[in-house]
Amino acid sequence: HLASYIVRSQPRIRTMLDGWRLSGNKETFLSQLQKNQEVKNIVWSETPWLLEATTEAEQQARLGTLFDLNRLSGDRMTALTQLKNLQDTEGAWSWYKGMPGNRSLTTYITELLVRIPLMTKEAVPAELLDMQQSAFGYLHQEASKEYDRMREIEKKGGKNLVPSGEITTYLYLTALSGEKVPAAHAAAYRYFLEKVRLNLPAGTMACKAQSAIILQKAGRTAEAKAFIASLKEHLVQTEETGASFAFLDRPYNWGMMPVPTQVDAMEALLLVEGDTPLVEEMKLWLLKQKQTQSWNSPVATADAVYALLCQGSDLLQNRGDVRITLGKKVLETPAPARTTVPGLGYLKETFTQGSPELRATSVTVEKRDAGIAWGAVYAQYLSPLADVKQQGNGLEVEKNLYVERTLAGGQVQRQPVTATTRLAVGDKVVSCLTLRVSRAMDFVQLQDRRGACFEPTVSLSGYSWDNGLNYYREVEDASTNFFFDRLGKGVYLVEHSDRVTRTGVYEAGLATLQCAYAAEFAAHSSSMTVTVK
Repeated sequence: HLASYIVRSQPRIRTMLDGWRLSGNKETFLSQLQKNQEVKNIVWSETPWLLEATTEAEQQARLGTLFDLNRLSGDRMTALTQLKNLQDTEGAWSWYKGMPGNRSLTTYITELLVRIPLMTKEAVPAELLDMQQSAFGYLHQEASKEYDRMREIEKKGGKNLVPSGEITTYLYLTALSGEKVPAAHAAAYRYFLEKVRLNLPAGTMACKAQSAIILQKAGRTAEAKAFIASLKEHLVQTEETGASFAFLDRPYNWGMMPVPTQVDAMEALLLVEGDTPLVEEMKLWLLKQKQTQSWNSPVATADAVYALLCQGSDLLQNRGDVRITLGKKVLETPAPARTTVPGLGYLKETFTQGSPELRATSVTVEKRDAGIAWGAVYAQYLSPLADVKQQGNGLEVEKNLYVERTLAGGQVQRQPVTATTRLAVGDKVVSCLTLRVSRAMDFVQLQDRRGACFEPTVSLSGYSWDNGLNYYREVEDASTNFFFDRLGKGVYLVEHSDRVTRTGVYEAGLATLQCAYAAEFAAHSSSMTVTVK
């Protein structure tokens, strides 16, 4: 249903997809993991993410089929029939036919049904409205059961009982849809409505956003604005990434919960205060998340589409007109025929040694319409390893070496390896890699090149769990590589050890860190000289 609405209200998307199909450009449907191989520290074919890249490429290739109006009607009827068959007589949905009704699944599906008319601004089809009414019947009954349990606890002396997250979502859906609560369940509804204010001190951001909408729809505007004020107190704003809840950057919860939380807060801000400028800043955060992450959660993706296309200003009115000036060379993106991928404004230009553009001392980027755009400049050059300094952009990696020494009492102590340290054959040297990540990223790869005097103590590749990190470690002749499916914002420590096998003076090697999904986020450490006597 959402696909049908998008293709009817945004014909430019249909035109763009047709252009992709007819262009024959091999890069059109490539996964971000497969693009720009020449600037990545580890090529795609040597990573454990071959299946993920293939899956994403197939998903993009199927977009044309998804937005085919000739198929949408039939596919929608098939989906509605399957959904109806999974709903039991009480109005609940189960995971599979014949299983007991599941309250959380029923709540989620009901939320999608309630949001459809908000997205499309059209009347709900009769078959969907029937399923929604039946689902609300089930949710009313579940709320009344919880009401009875809480009243029993209060009779035994319980006080200030806070409604559960499921109850808050039930009240939110009732308010958003305008559902009339039956008289048999009115007492439970009124009881829980009075309890909503208790979500203010310690509720999650999603809970507070839903509470604001519940109170606003109930006519209690002052209380609703108190929840909005609390949401704003927790928002942080930067020029590059817009407005978001900073503490959600670190954890990467099941189902990409930071995205639905952001969408709930945006919805509350619009419904209670109509705060469009702030909502646009929160949209920016959503888009920047997609820059570095593969949204493999249908729940989060549907929420993001709802927020980006159906709230605030129309981002698709932005054509992405950008002019880039490098010396006397001018690159522009508005002409679809000149872009690498039609309709996406993606332009790629390579300058080789001897090109006059390489003598330019600055790059000027001019964005000539509203909205956002992003890109990157890569420079590849040869330099003595000893002259390389630590650098990073959005990512940082610091490499430190420690030698393990056995003290007189038998204790093992790590001592930092410096320019004056003299190693001996047989010493165990630990490479400590400190990673700093500025935002949540998927598919991050770390390559630690080892000096020629070192041999790894662990020669087998495989998955490891260390210092709170889960990763795949690959041991190669000249380096040890680490692959992280995802990293949240924060600081991490990765360690591995080598044995000294020969005497001489050697370079310890660089550590390079890069987001394979967005190659512009990369970093490398500095090197150091080690002496073995």
